[in-house]
Amino acid sequence: MPLWLDNLSKELASRYRLDRELGQGGMAAVYLAHDLRHHRSVAIKVLRPDPALTLGHERFLREIEIVAPLVHPHIVSLLDSGEAGGTLFYVMPYLSGDSLRARLTNKGEFAVADTIRIMRGVFSALAYAHAQGIVHRDIKPENVLLAGDHAQVADFGIARALANASDLTGTGFAVGTTAYMAPEQAAADPKLDHRADLYSAGLLWYELLAGRHPFAGLSPQQQIVAHFTRDIGPLADVRPSIPSGLSALVARCLEKRPADRWQQATEVLTELDTVLSSGSGRAVVRSSAEPSLRRFRLRESLLDELSGPYDPRMSGDSMQYLDNGKISDVLVCYFNRWSMDAEGGAALLRQTDYRAIAPALFGFESARRYRAVLSLDDHLRLVRGLLNELIATTEPRVVILAGFSAGADLALRFTAVNGGDTRRIDAVLAMSPNLAIESAFASAVLAKMTFAREDEVLPYLRRVVDAQETLQEWADVSEYLARLARRFRDEFRVLQRFAHDLSSPLEEGERFGAFAGWYRACSEHVSAIRCVFEDTALCRELVSELQQAHKKSRVLGPHHRSGALVIEPESGHFDLEDATVLDGHLREVVAQVCGRA
Repeated sequence: MPLWLDNLSKELASRYRLDRELGQGGMAAVYLAHDLRHHRSVAIKVLRPDPALTLGHERFLREIEIVAPLVHPHIVSLLDSGEAGGTLFYVMPYLSGDSLRARLTNKGEFAVADTIRIMRGVFSALAYAHAQGIVHRDIKPENVLLAGDHAQVADFGIARALANASDLTGTGFAVGTTAYMAPEQAAADPKLDHRADLYSAGLLWYELLAGRHPFAGLSPQQQIVAHFTRDIGPLADVRPSIPSGLSALVARCLEKRPADRWQQATEVLTELDTVLSSGSGRAVVRSSAEPSLRRFRLRESLLDELSGPYDPRMSGDSMQYLDNGKISDVLVCYFNRWSMDAEGGAALLRQTDYRAIAPALFGFESARRYRAVLSLDDHLRLVRGLLNELIATTEPRVVILAGFSAGADLALRFTAVNGGDTRRIDAVLAMSPNLAIESAFASAVLAKMTFAREDEVLPYLRRVVDAQETLQEWADVSEYLARLARRFRDEFRVLQRFAHDLSSPLEEGERFGAFAGWYRACSEHVSAIRCVFEDTALCRELVSELQQAHKKSRVLGPHHRSGALVIEPESGHFDLEDATVLDGHLREVVAQVCGRA
């Protein structure tokens, strides 16, 4: 370890522990470190004390000055800065994912859906920086970092504040990376403005979609000439599957004259919304990929929000969720029955044109080494963390919580309890929610299970099966309980706690009290609620009784609207789980939200 680095490490020892080098640039190095106060990993950028770097000290201080006030979800933020052991440093969050350059090198061209998510974040960051009078001047794959699907723009080392035109580079010298310079930047034009970033971002987007830079193979000098003289062909010529609207959007970023490009990053975002959706919010650019199983890491800051002590193995572990990755300005979070695994939502995620995820409650996954016993409210706190992160990274126009059976109760209860703490929920679709304890018979029975021996559990499972009224229901419930029994055979307490927390509110207080309370609270947070029930004698009786109670004493609250309680004609319970039926109701809810926007 060089002496200057050893001195720096000793000076910072009470605050940070340096672990290893992450990378080097022209004048600085970045180290992985542990923040001792907040118990988190951070990245520390350090100016190397090289006397040959005559402008390094000033430029490094300017980078700190520029980055410090920038607070945006798609910009790597500054956590701390200073001088220690005679060395300048600043501290950033550590992003464990790759840079776009590493991802391009390892995997080549990106899926269209992924590039849109990434570049929406990049242009959102640029729009924010430009509004602060900052031009980045070095947008390239190396300077966009990924944390899962979340992109963050880094390295404002040669950024320019338009209010202070001093470049610290000398007059007449171009600054930036030649492969990504706009023509006016390559010419060292003193009038260069934010539109140069739009050109660089367009080149980045082209490279993600095509898998290679349009001027790949040229020397730096040849690349500069190409920026002035060589037209970049349509993306469709190298990848015919790219939608024409998206190809045209990228092409306009790449115009040689700044006046012919998009004039603002916000214009790019607006045009992207136009390309992606019609007035109804329905996606028009689709992903053909199958839904994929993804993971959401449980950070200590989120676990600390739980109501009580948690299994220490959960720290750094992950929740699973299924994601269809489709391109839409509508995000749907779907809870399947008992949320026993993410795969239960696969059919809906394939069917719908909206971006949709299906989370599995922690410990309910098909394969897990241990299963933690959590309260239902704590399960929903973890889901809130996942949903907040997705909303922040995808920036949807409409967010809908949907669920079937017990999952419908979760959607209502989540919105009622967490609606004010979640970034935004616009609507709830509850398919066969439980109005009263009569419709939650299975949960009420399983809530009373004991755990001494398997033969003590079996009578409870038999009671649920024997209560079914048709052969089809008997077969469906038998198969479902068999899956539950196999999954939770070694830890029935997880299942019992969930069943207890789900059914106990329905057994307590006034009739319809739990459902009506959740409904009222939801209606204060969202634009639309739709509760759909099967066409059975029990449901018709319960819905009619609830409507009469509301007519008499307004139990559903002042925001209740006609048509929010729906009987699906000629349907049984499991018919409401059908993906086509679900998606049809989702479309109606989206139209309802957009009509009120």
